Amino acid sequence: MDDCSTDGSFEYFKELAKDDKRIVVLQTPKNGGSAVARNIGLKHASGRYITFLDSDDVIDKNYFESQLSFIQKHGPLITASYRRQTENSCTNFIVPKVTDYKRALKGNPLSCLTTMYDREVIGELYFDETYDRHEDYVFWLTILKRGIVAYGNQDVLATYILHSNSKNSNKTKLVKSMYRVYHESQGFNWLKSWMLVFRYALYSKKKYRNVRY
Repeated sequence: MDDCSTDGSFEYFKELAKDDKRIVVLQTPKNGGSAVARNIGLKHASGRYITFLDSDDVIDKNYFESQLSFIQKHGPLITASYRRQTENSCTNFIVPKVTDYKRALKGNPLSCLTTMYDREVIGELYFDETYDRHEDYVFWLTILKRGIVAYGNQDVLATYILHSNSKNSNKTKLVKSMYRVYHESQGFNWLKSWMLVFRYALYSKKKYRNVRY
């Protein structure tokens, strides 16, 4: 899924698709962000198991083999451990063995990079395009809120590239977005929403304590 890139990626993958019919190359009519691009991909996807990969992240060669084996044993929602790569550090994030809705409200261990779900069980589900941050968090909470739990594959299977100037580096917008997740998408009152924002901030500080930009 190409979100109107300007680096020649669309043309490159169109060439690859000529030799491999499993590859379907799509492009958004205009740059719309992660949620829009993922939704277009989901509407065209025909497979049973869904996973995501952003352009600057990397999955290991054994990612699909390991994750498919894991989801068939533990499905319908799984996630895996990964590396956090910056210019100055590379650290592993080991996911919890089990994450339910209550635990996920305190912090999000499910990354788009290493989370996979069974569409035959979960059904058709799309990202909320009104969010330009945390749209993936809302997506996972929607599934977990049904009573489904996410099982964690402890193997490190991918590399998540972190940038110091990413959209999540603006702390004010980040906090406002988190409040909106809890207050609007999850329906909590203002007091509980702010309490959860605080808990999430503590979780994130602990999660990234060894990451150096």
